[in-house]
Amino acid sequence: MTRYMEIFKEIVDIVHHDYAGYDEKRGWDDPAHYLEEIERLASGQQITPQAFTDLVSEYLMAFQDRHMYFNLKGSDDVKASTRGFRTRRYEDALYVVETCEEDRFPDGSKIVSIDRQKIETIITSDRSFLRETSAEREDWTHLLNKSYSIEIEDKNGELLTFELKDYEPASKKLAPSMEEVDEETLRITLPSFVNVDGTMDFVKNHKEKLKACTNLIIDVRNNHGGNGKSFSNLLPYIFPPDEHPCTDGELKEFNYTDRNSELLIQLCQQLRKDITDEETLKFFDSIEGDCEKYRGQGFVTMDFSDELEAEALKFEGTDSPKNVIVMTDVYCASAAEYFVEICMESSKTTVIGRATMGINDYSDLLIKEWDGMYALYYPLSRRIQKTSNDPLHGKGTRPDHYIPWTPKHIDEDVDLLYAMDMLRESKIAEG
Repeated sequence: MTRYMEIFKEIVDIVHHDYAGYDEKRGWDDPAHYLEEIERLASGQQITPQAFTDLVSEYLMAFQDRHMYFNLKGSDDVKASTRGFRTRRYEDALYVVETCEEDRFPDGSKIVSIDRQKIETIITSDRSFLRETSAEREDWTHLLNKSYSIEIEDKNGELLTFELKDYEPASKKLAPSMEEVDEETLRITLPSFVNVDGTMDFVKNHKEKLKACTNLIIDVRNNHGGNGKSFSNLLPYIFPPDEHPCTDGELKEFNYTDRNSELLIQLCQQLRKDITDEETLKFFDSIEGDCEKYRGQGFVTMDFSDELEAEALKFEGTDSPKNVIVMTDVYCASAAEYFVEICMESSKTTVIGRATMGINDYSDLLIKEWDGMYALYYPLSRRIQKTSNDPLHGKGTRPDHYIPWTPKHIDEDVDLLYAMDMLRESKIAEG
């Protein structure tokens, strides 16, 4: 048996026993098909680490859970690859919204076909690979990874063909930033909640500016999540005095299998190395204690009412900033979605943009690695009350003000302009 087969069989075992949705989604997948494909490619010496990663990713799509994914971490000899650009669909075309490693065509390029197939044909024949039902929420990454060429229509209507290339992913800076939009308005961009100390220190270092501003715009449109503790010291500026986040308990089920308990303890021990916050470290102590207590018991229902109430009462809201606007999008996921949900409970906060990714029905990710090269991320827990699907936005937290995505967003920040118009109208109404 090849190493690829061994790893894949272990992945199947995990998603059939340890994944938080395994019993609800029993029979959704077809592992035999992918085992045959891996065996076929391996026998012909056609399989590569990246091809294997793409196959596993395609297999996992059957579970319809974007909170579960498989990554090629790479090594000195094997590098992960990317097509080097991001896309978004509008009507019958795919638009390049960001060029990263790719430099042969600019942002805003209009892709009209992939492997000579028109976009309108693909969206009917390959719908499952796009993972969503709304154009602005579709994920074209997997389909582009499987393809060989694209056709771009230039401004003169001429078609240009580009053979797709593989690039080594460039590292991205995920540090928070702040800018003064005008004399009364600050904008904070939070691209990640992974670095707890870094995000908390950023807020602490800018507390005087936060206290002094009239308007605060918080951008979490591309925040894929991390640790909810990261935004805890930002909450006083989001809520007015005498208001706190909702403390109604949310029941969750944790799948405490032997494997999950062991992986969760390992994860806590790893995270401790980069965190100094005492409360977070105590939280890890509690998690590890639960792992030992419930190890091997399978699903255990947990009620976090007391913890939520204690957290909510730890801070007092502020009068300034007076107005808070949170900008969100489909790329806002996991812990960042929890942040948006909390913000919506504040009377001085308005959320604008597009619905979040909507992946927290199954959450609390564990990581299983192989050979220091591959990593499977999968949820340990599930909400007992699942969120519902919305016919317009898809699954996720819907904003107070929905702003449809159009190619105009590529050239200018339509959401930010909308936010500033809202603040101006509010000021006129008050004056």
